[in-house]
Amino acid sequence: MKRIVCTTLVVLAVAALAAAQAGATSGSGPQASTPTSQRKAPRSAKTPEEGNAYQAIVTNPDVAAAEAGAKDFEAKYPQSELLGPIYQNLMYRFQQTNNADKTVEMGRKALQFDADNPMALVTVASVLSERTKETDLDRDQRLAEAMQDAQHALTGMGAWLATAPITDEQAAGVKPLLSSFAYAAMGMVEMTRKNPAEAEKYYRLAVEMNTVRPEAITWLRFALTLDAQKKYAEALTAADKAVELSAATPGMVADWAKQEQARLAKLTGQPVPAAAPATAPPPKS
Repeated sequence: MKRIVCTTLVVLAVAALAAAQAGATSGSGPQASTPTSQRKAPRSAKTPEEGNAYQAIVTNPDVAAAEAGAKDFEAKYPQSELLGPIYQNLMYRFQQTNNADKTVEMGRKALQFDADNPMALVTVASVLSERTKETDLDRDQRLAEAMQDAQHALTGMGAWLATAPITDEQAAGVKPLLSSFAYAAMGMVEMTRKNPAEAEKYYRLAVEMNTVRPEAITWLRFALTLDAQKKYAEALTAADKAVELSAATPGMVADWAKQEQARLAKLTGQPVPAAAPATAPPPKS
C-alpha cells in the first residue's frame, strides 16, 4: 500500500492544542470557560532564566538548533515542567518538515514527561503506522507500538483533556479529531498486517468521528479495506467521498482516489461520477 506521511489534520490538531498550552505557559491561558476545580495549573518555569531558555527553544527558527537547545535545557533543568511541551513542540515542527524519524523520536521524548499526552501518542502512532514497511526488521515491534499508543490515546484522552490547561471549547473541538486519527492509525496497522476486516472496523470509526474536517486519505483507505473484502458497492461510495474531498488539492491522494473510484465503478457497473469543478482560490485583497 502507498504511504502518505503524517496526515495534515494531525499537524493542525497538534498545532492548535500546542499553541493553547504555550499560551498557558506564557500566562495567557484559559479564561472563564475553564473550570479551575478541574483544570491543572498551566505549566510554568520556576525561574526567569528557565523561562527565557524555554522561549529561546520554541521560537528558534532552526529546528536542529532548537533540538540541541532542548538537550541542553534537559541537562540543566531535569525536573522542569516544560520538558514535555518542549519536545512536543519539536515533534510538531519535525512533522511539518516531513521528517518521520525525528517526529517519532521527539514524540517518544514528550511521552517520557507526559505519558498520557494524546497528541504525542496519536502522532507517534500515526507516523509509525504510515512509515512501517513489510521489509522492516522491526516491523512487528513498530506496529505493536503504534497500536498500543493509539489505544492509550483513546482510553486516556478524556481524562487528559478534562484537566489540561486549555478551554472546554478547545478540548471538545480536538477530541473527535484526535480520536479519528487514533482509529485511522489502528486501521493502517491492520492493513499492514493484512487484516482488512479489522482495518475496516477502525477506519469506519475514524470517518464517523471526523465529520467537521473529513480527510480524503482516511476515506480512501476505508474504501480500500472494503475493496479488499469485495464489498465493492460500499467501497465505491467511500471512494466517491475521497474523490470529492481531494478535488481541491490535486496530488497523489487525489490521483489515487480517482484510480480506486474508476476500478470500483467498473467492478460494480456504475458510471464514474463527473469531476466536480475546482474551487477557485479566494481573491486577493
